[in-house]
Amino acid sequence: MKVAIFSKLTLKENEIKNLFESHNKLKNVDLHIYDPIKRGDLQKPEMLNYDIIGIIDGCFLQNTAVGHREILNIIKKGIKVYGAGSMGALRASELDDFGMVGVGKVYNLYKSGALCDDDEVAVTFDKILNHNQNLSQKEQSEFEIVQVTFSMVSFREFMANALSDNIVTREEHDILIKNAKELYYPLRTYETVFEKSQISKETMDNLMNYIKSQKDMKMVDGFEMLNHIIKDISNFKK
Repeated sequence: MKVAIFSKLTLKENEIKNLFESHNKLKNVDLHIYDPIKRGDLQKPEMLNYDIIGIIDGCFLQNTAVGHREILNIIKKGIKVYGAGSMGALRASELDDFGMVGVGKVYNLYKSGALCDDDEVAVTFDKILNHNQNLSQKEQSEFEIVQVTFSMVSFREFMANALSDNIVTREEHDILIKNAKELYYPLRTYETVFEKSQISKETMDNLMNYIKSQKDMKMVDGFEMLNHIIKDISNFKK
């Protein structure tokens, strides 16, 4: 069985590989991991060789976003397509009636109508050389995709948790959310939002430490989608 996953941003390539390799029954699964999906990727002939395609991350600014028709054409070929986390959740909420499988909290927020705007999951990212000394020389020469700005949907959850845990006041919470949402998504960095909101340095430091301790909603959803795929593969192989 051949599986393609589009991510490398919300979930790193080694995280995806390690999860699949931890399941003994999936040793023979042919897994391929791609960069965030963009328009035209699903039209490549190699995509027709896959049994399952999972979409987590996608391009919004760097390239044209993956089209609905591209996904529908793949589904019509009998390939099962899953979506979660970011672009995958957004497209799944729009195409689940046509066979795309949506997984996770972000998908459900879109499906319920609690979220409507594409920019809620949009982030910008960059590619840098991997300088991790624990990696082989070949791996160190490869590029790593790093997130530059934060997603609004994740920021909302961080701020809700921070309010609940008394890290910020209700007034600070509301100002931070308002100012973050007003920014064009390629400008959404913590520094920019904190400066715009004029919160105290103490609150800013506490909030940054708190955010670092939190699990990103999109990452949690990405792992949930992978586990959903793994479960479906295991059941299929029985």
